[in-house]
Amino acid sequence: MPPFRLPIAVPALLLGLLLSQPVQAGDTSELHLLGFSKNGDFFAFEQFGIQDGSGFPYSEIYLVDVIGDSWVPPSPFRLRKDVDTGPGDAADNALTHTRSENRLAAQPLLQEKAIAGKGETVGFNPRTELTSDPHKMIVAARDSFQLGEDPIDLTLSEYDLPDAQCQGYGADTRGFRLTMVHKGVTRILNQDTTLPKSRKCPLAYRIERFVTHFPAEAPPVFAVLIQMDSLGFEGPDRRYLAITGRL
Repeated sequence: MPPFRLPIAVPALLLGLLLSQPVQAGDTSELHLLGFSKNGDFFAFEQFGIQDGSGFPYSEIYLVDVIGDSWVPPSPFRLRKDVDTGPGDAADNALTHTRSENRLAAQPLLQEKAIAGKGETVGFNPRTELTSDPHKMIVAARDSFQLGEDPIDLTLSEYDLPDAQCQGYGADTRGFRLTMVHKGVTRILNQDTTLPKSRKCPLAYRIERFVTHFPAEAPPVFAVLIQMDSLGFEGPDRRYLAITGRL
């Protein structure tokens, strides 16, 4: 699910110069799971941080229709404060205020859809875990997993998927296919044929975490969080996509 738009128009020449420099770090969003609604119909999360290049604090809140695997309007709520606070406490305070203001804007929809913080992270694969496979995750469906129960097997494959605008910036963009095998059934959860503009210029993907929820009176549901590298001003920016459904 595409979570990000290019915030500032950058000439192709400038981007070309940036891409010709040694690889540096862009900004990596922090992720805050707001969780599922009690009945599992909706899922929400926030990504936030300090934008590379500008130094502006930002917050983005997404509310997803789990079965439709689509954003619930007027989500996503995106807020960026165009203030360069510099490093240290001033930056932390500006980010805190930005997040609070954005949460206030999103709160009516979060309440309407009864987001209740439900869900359990049953698989977590941060990019700092150097021995893990970024494209593979095999997990138990929940903490009470018993010997002999079927695990959930996720596989992500990347492939070249050119975008004309991104090619003008010198970016080699990629799409991905995500499959799930569970109880002997293979499902394709995502297979890109085009790149949504809201992804900016995606360069790479990894399976970051897997969250499940078992409502008392409804089928279990899941959310796969994909971390995406995309073209940034000072190196790849890292943002999140959520792919949801029923188990």
